Amino acid sequence: MSELSQIDSQRMIDQLHLAKKKYEEDSQISSPKIQRVPNVLRQNAEFAKFCTPKVISLGPIHHWDENLKQGEHYKLLWTSMYVEEYSKKTHQSIDKAAQYLLQTVQDNLGELKKLFTEDAIGAKTTDEDLCFMLFVDGCSLLHFMENIDKQNPQALKLKLDQMMYICRDIALLENQLPRRLLELLCKNGTNLEYLMINFHSMGDIKQLSALQVPHETKHRTIRTPGIAIEFTNMKKNTDLVQLPSNSEEVVVQLANKRKPIHLLDYARTFITSSTSNDHVNENDVKNKQDGIQLKQMATPDKSNGWLTYKNIRDLKAAGIRVKASQTDRWLWSSVSFASNFFYGELRLPMFMFDNASPYFFRNLLAYEMCPDFDNNLECCSFFCFMDSLIDSGEDVKELRLAGIIQNLLGSDEELAKLFTDLGGHLPTKMFNNTWCSDAMAYSKKYIQVKNQMEKHYKNKLKTFGAITINTYFNTPWSILAFLAATAALALTSAQTYYNVNPQK
Repeated sequence: MSELSQIDSQRMIDQLHLAKKKYEEDSQISSPKIQRVPNVLRQNAEFAKFCTPKVISLGPIHHWDENLKQGEHYKLLWTSMYVEEYSKKTHQSIDKAAQYLLQTVQDNLGELKKLFTEDAIGAKTTDEDLCFMLFVDGCSLLHFMENIDKQNPQALKLKLDQMMYICRDIALLENQLPRRLLELLCKNGTNLEYLMINFHSMGDIKQLSALQVPHETKHRTIRTPGIAIEFTNMKKNTDLVQLPSNSEEVVVQLANKRKPIHLLDYARTFITSSTSNDHVNENDVKNKQDGIQLKQMATPDKSNGWLTYKNIRDLKAAGIRVKASQTDRWLWSSVSFASNFFYGELRLPMFMFDNASPYFFRNLLAYEMCPDFDNNLECCSFFCFMDSLIDSGEDVKELRLAGIIQNLLGSDEELAKLFTDLGGHLPTKMFNNTWCSDAMAYSKKYIQVKNQMEKHYKNKLKTFGAITINTYFNTPWSILAFLAATAALALTSAQTYYNVNPQK
């Protein structure tokens, strides 16, 4: 083999320096960039089809897709409506308002480009194209978030089915727009958090904020696929954001003090953050950052690491009942287990599944697996945990009858397949049973719950008692038959006694 020339050697060294420099530059950006779904997930065709928009694109990743041309018409329409409203609020002509907003994007284009990965922008997208694209997409998204209302889709010049499909597309990872862009284009006094809540509640927040909430009302809950946004009248809490309403009592509790970087990130805070400790073991060492329980959790007991139960039906046969969590019912961290004499009780968060759920959940997982997103794989860990409980439609049926799952997706078998697909190819799979890693400390809680269930499941006395009760006392008729047989036996014994020992 011939020796490398000095020029070739220097070229290789320069590539190493360039790679290090690029990494250091990227590391200076504290939040993850807008990017494509990680390639390791894209290689799975079944997964990838749930990450591609069907109607509308936002940002540069799918902007040139010929199948999304109809969405471009809607975006231009909403942008014109937004600019008109902006001009009224700023007391200037529509043309000047449009020029001002477009110039604002152009003046900050260098900063905005750094919020996207290079392959997200693409080689054929010029700065001029990107500037106009971000102007149109940002204004149209702000108008959509402000005016979405499932009771009145005509406000967006849409039919209800069109609005639902577009909502699903807007929540995709590859359709996200950076918060900074929305801040630049916002009208003065606009609360971005309120617009994000309005989007995820599909306009329900407007109706709720218009109501006079009585003082004795503690909570109201708006349910969306995979998310439930709880509203409370605790207006003295400084972590609560006041909604634009005549009623001072209606406020929404933010699940995270960190400002969300886009709509998908905002949805994630509602299901991964924790607002109470009722489901945390008292002996756990807690270190909270941004409302999320992090690394210092007590190490789970590894002595029971070998799990012998397989699914919900196995647990039920061993006397473990499944019930909905009593507090923080919609937070994915609301998982706990309590062992009683004959019965155990597993508490799980509540879910509502519909046709948007497979898209929403997969994009959450893809977001967590983005290489520049520093997180504890909360969603990945949770779906691995649920995959350990669900094997078939019968397991889903048990959860549905327990009031944990509302299945609008289709059959129970279809929902079971969703959990199996979600949990089958995740990086948390190897860590979610026995191994612990501070790099993924969130899963320690699920390991702890699994070990508690395994300990109960392997206790012969408890399981024997539960099996006996389930076998012989599983219906009111069997209980009545047992009581009747007991009474008959007692009467027969008494009669025999008096026959042997007659009264004198």
